[in-house]
Amino acid sequence: MEAYGLESLPGSSGEVTVNEDIKDICKGYKVGTDIPFTATYRGKFDSAVQEAAAKEEETSAEDVDVIDAEVVAE
Repeated sequence: MEAYGLESLPGSSGEVTVNEDIKDICKGYKVGTDIPFTATYRGKFDSAVQEAAAKEEETSAEDVDVIDAEVVAE
């Protein structure tokens, strides 16, 4: 998460909660397969890290992973 400019909130506020039943996911898992899941995460966004990553992306021809996220401000 830090690589994407996200920093967990201190204490239990910064915990990640997976919304699916992990036991059910494990039953059907096969080594090497992707596992889609949703999670709740509370953290701080560091725009400096995001800007540095954007500059690096401009100079790099490598493939990048895509992370879909919904940001909810409270």
